[in-house]
Amino acid sequence: MTTGSAAMTARMTAALVLVLRLALGALLVLAGVLKLRDPTAFATEIANYQLLPGGAALLAAVLPSIEVVVGTGLIVLPRAWRRAAAGAALTLFVMFTGAVASAYFRRINIDCGCFGTGGGPISALTLLRNLTLIAAAALLLRLDRPPRQRPVTPAVSG
Repeated sequence: MTTGSAAMTARMTAALVLVLRLALGALLVLAGVLKLRDPTAFATEIANYQLLPGGAALLAAVLPSIEVVVGTGLIVLPRAWRRAAAGAALTLFVMFTGAVASAYFRRINIDCGCFGTGGGPISALTLLRNLTLIAAAALLLRLDRPPRQRPVTPAVSG
């Protein structure tokens, strides 16, 4: 690879990382803020999944704040912390997808609750969207790394 093409690839990667950070970060912040507006309704949405009926109230109290913090971290934190936020976002998306898939394949007809109330019923499109979010977070985690350091070779005298 020539120096020019390597520089172009680096710029394209940096642009993609920025787009992924802003998109995933904004999505998580928006979802968290919308859920914070009505925690009681969100607790009902969680209970409807029939996975953790006793933990719905606790999840409704904690999860939206986690989404806001992780989303904000993707947007504003330095790289080392952004990687941690990207890992947390990936974990959230995997958990959400597991819950959605569970309800979908058990044929439980419920609203997603993904953006608080009124998000629409779970469908194959919901699963596809969540799988896309997993792929995007995994890609961000892979791409948003510090540049590799070239090994220093000692000068040979002789």
